[in-house]
Amino acid sequence: MGTTILVTGATGNIGYYVVCELIAKKEKVRVALRNVEKDRNKFTDLDVELVEFDFLHTETYVKALEGVRKVFLMRPPQLAKPKKEMKPFIDKMKEVGVEHIVFVSLMGVEKNPIVPHRKIEDMIQESGIGFTFLRPGFFMQNLNTNHLEDIALRNELFMPVGQAKTSFIDTRDIASVAAVCLKEEGHLGKKYTLTGAEAIDYYEVAQLLTETLGRKIEYKNPGILEFRKTLIKRGIKKEFANVMTMLYVLTRLGTAEKVTTGVSDLLKRAPISFKQYAIDHQEEWNR
Repeated sequence: MGTTILVTGATGNIGYYVVCELIAKKEKVRVALRNVEKDRNKFTDLDVELVEFDFLHTETYVKALEGVRKVFLMRPPQLAKPKKEMKPFIDKMKEVGVEHIVFVSLMGVEKNPIVPHRKIEDMIQESGIGFTFLRPGFFMQNLNTNHLEDIALRNELFMPVGQAKTSFIDTRDIASVAAVCLKEEGHLGKKYTLTGAEAIDYYEVAQLLTETLGRKIEYKNPGILEFRKTLIKRGIKKEFANVMTMLYVLTRLGTAEKVTTGVSDLLKRAPISFKQYAIDHQEEWNR
């Protein structure tokens, strides 16, 4: 047992798997939660320590970081001003002697200075703390979270991507890579672009879901403005609708199709396939 590893974003679809992977590797894990009482039951079967933590409340930093040398860092999606909302925590990590941050960033971030992830990467590098940046492509799990209703209730994939391809990655693979980087030597200063083994378009995604779910799932491919308008009409907050629209516009331009060997290089196995992901999550769409 080494020192404690702090995991942020632990209720999300990467962080939770990071916790499980680290426990399997016999690491001592502290889970940072904004609301311990609310989320406690998610971790009842796991041998972890739970701690109250909020990026926006600096008074929660001390207890969260006590005895911690390594941190798994996720940016909460609602925090869009990194300098104001995340830099104080990075400064505190530096102050208490954190030696290694594994931060989940974004594929293509090196060419995109405007996204929050890039600003966070820059702040971490400027802090002088050892780092590993994971730059994953598009999450498969977006389809059973953000697009759950489209598939479950409307039998459709509703995104304005045209025929562009996406190298979808399963978040469980991102978590496995993160655990390897936190546990093993040799990953300091590295920036890993992570994708699935192939890039597929949404017509192929619809076909794979159709085969797995046993009902016809149709790829609708709306226009960009129609997409944004429909999201807002369905009750999605305007800010989030704008982010999603922007993301899919970029995907449409071919930014999501790059395929790397990052996952197989680091895990010594093939990435989880889209077919496998669909089988593993079919109950959520069929509920």
